[in-house]
Amino acid sequence: MIPTGRELSLCGLCREPILWTVTEAGNRLAVDPNPAATGNTACYRTGPRAWKSRALHGVEALPRQPWEDVFMPHVATCARANPVQTELPAVLPPNVVRLDLARQRRALKGARRNATR
Repeated sequence: MIPTGRELSLCGLCREPILWTVTEAGNRLAVDPNPAATGNTACYRTGPRAWKSRALHGVEALPRQPWEDVFMPHVATCARANPVQTELPAVLPPNVVRLDLARQRRALKGARRNATR
């Protein structure tokens, strides 16, 4: 089901149309207004200008139901949203430890230990 023009708002950052939904936890979630095959959020209309949404991934997630359409959360496609994490500088300050390298070494050490048992 495609939302009507009255149900859409504009994103405050990129000024693109969005559809506001309410999650199972009662939080508001903005999704792109057109269904997307690559989306991860199931949405359905509960009344005039009222939409519910739920995640399609996770341990306890149910498969998509016939009355639901799949949408993409707008935060994943917003052109002006802040990046999740910036790149690390080439040279880190002396008081910063790279945890990814430490975790890789620990995983290799554990794998060798388990192989000898």
